[in-house]
Amino acid sequence: MQTSAIAHRVADFLKQHPPFQYMDEQDVLALASRGRVKFHEVDEFLLWQKAAHGPHVFVIQRGTVSLWEDEELRDIRGPGDMVGLDRFHGSDVVLYSAKSAAEVVVYALDAAFFGELLGKYLQAQRYIAAQNSVASAYHAPEQRKGLHETLLYEVVRRVDPPVCAAGNTIRQAARRMHAAGEDALAVVDGEGHIIGVVTPALIVAAVAGADFDAQLPVERIMDATPSVVGLDVTVSECALAAGATGVAAVTQGGALHGQLHGLIMVADLEPAFGDHPSAILQAIPKASSMDELRHLQQRARTFVLERLITPSAVEWLGDFLHRADVAILQRLAALVPPPAGEYCWSYYGAAGRGELLSPLSARSMLLLGQGADAQVFTAWFLRMQNALHDCGYIARDARFDPAASVAPLAEWRERYAGWVKDPLAHPIHQARPLFDLRAVMGERGLWRTLEAGVKDDLRANPVFIRLLANDCLSSLPPLTFFRDAVVDEEGAESAIFDLETSALRPLVDVGRVFGMAAGRALGGSTQERFRLARTLLPEREAIFRQASETMRIVLYQQARAGIRQRNSGSELLPSMLSHYDRQILKSGFRAILDLLEFTADGEWLEAA
Repeated sequence: MQTSAIAHRVADFLKQHPPFQYMDEQDVLALASRGRVKFHEVDEFLLWQKAAHGPHVFVIQRGTVSLWEDEELRDIRGPGDMVGLDRFHGSDVVLYSAKSAAEVVVYALDAAFFGELLGKYLQAQRYIAAQNSVASAYHAPEQRKGLHETLLYEVVRRVDPPVCAAGNTIRQAARRMHAAGEDALAVVDGEGHIIGVVTPALIVAAVAGADFDAQLPVERIMDATPSVVGLDVTVSECALAAGATGVAAVTQGGALHGQLHGLIMVADLEPAFGDHPSAILQAIPKASSMDELRHLQQRARTFVLERLITPSAVEWLGDFLHRADVAILQRLAALVPPPAGEYCWSYYGAAGRGELLSPLSARSMLLLGQGADAQVFTAWFLRMQNALHDCGYIARDARFDPAASVAPLAEWRERYAGWVKDPLAHPIHQARPLFDLRAVMGERGLWRTLEAGVKDDLRANPVFIRLLANDCLSSLPPLTFFRDAVVDEEGAESAIFDLETSALRPLVDVGRVFGMAAGRALGGSTQERFRLARTLLPEREAIFRQASETMRIVLYQQARAGIRQRNSGSELLPSMLSHYDRQILKSGFRAILDLLEFTADGEWLEAA
């Protein structure tokens, strides 16, 4: 820059945008002082694809620059965006031609000095990396570390629990627990391996029995299959393991009957959580009214919103909400008892995948056992749906027909067989979410029978998976964000980012295809399906890992919007997304497109 005043003006502009906003002011000023201002007319090239790297990277101050690869439009960038970063992504040459779409003013910055600054500022480094790949573990500079990233030993220091031997009596166990002032006691063998856990609730239940005897051995009342975690567990994993019992045992290697290292109780974790997920889960089975359940449902989602500080937290928080929602459903079934007869309540769609973080009602269906009255169960199913609405869940559709969701196992078996054997005669488009089916209440054997039948149908009709793979191309991701609009592959702009259709659906559809190809006929999260895909096709591991990261990013955005606005979170205003969020999502769009093209090609089916 030719004068100190210009350098300061440029630095002021740079500090408004990432990655410069993560750098100290003096370093940004030094970078601006080494650069220069450049002007380009319309349709002038700033960079040429496959050319050697020049001495500068560019920041757009005014105007629009389009990026091209082999005459195909790949991105559109405006003020505050950078071009010429390919060298920092490991490329020896320029990957995209950059052309001015209008009169453009850019700041040409010294690339070597910029690279030195990236080595100094980790957050800036992550932002530049996000231009080429998806990363769900990013944090804003002021954000704290998530509980899924915090190891248990960083929060809990005391892990010396009261214990008793297997031969001790119930009275002896109770005295030791009382003397220690703890809410749990471990029962161990002669070598210090845990064989069970005793809690006050178990003792109270035993005392309430007609044949209680305090001299009976403690094995008669202990929980012989307690929740266990390993020494390297995170705070979030320990909280979920404690679950509804409020206690988790820390053992060597996380083994069920491993060497005992300690007992972790809800009170031990409270300093890390404020509100606590285990406390919420424990309160749900005790709720006596719809009002209490509504409060707990809202409390669970408030907790999630407070802890959803990075996309990498989505999985454990989604697991927690799934457990909470299922617990509320089961408590409602106690308050609104089901009719006589066998049934299995199952979730499908996002709830079936364990990916429903917004307060939207879970899509549900009933499998009925032999002799169960479909009409009576339909009436109960409708009462339960109304009760769920009273608990604060948002109804999906006023045209909802409960009768279509309640049917005997044989009828559901026939429906699935029709979809798999003859998808042209039985349109599969609306039925795809039903292959996400997960049993959550009732007789799970009905679900297992259905799953076994669907597996047989898939083995006998492999063309069905190929058809689903081809159908994945029906939903394509956007090309990019530009200003406050989302731009599709044809250049059309929209003021609304349809996250559900253009980003979430293609990831879910592809995950479902690979889950089936790996032998998972029904159920499973999208992340589980991508893990199966990496095992099935290890040479394509990078594609599925990028897809997994993108899924976390998309669910993160949907959950934050849905919980805040009390809706599905499926439509976002680009203006509400930070520069960093847009950049991460843009990298995700490319990852989705790569995944779709690979899936639809179909050659992988021969290798699978």
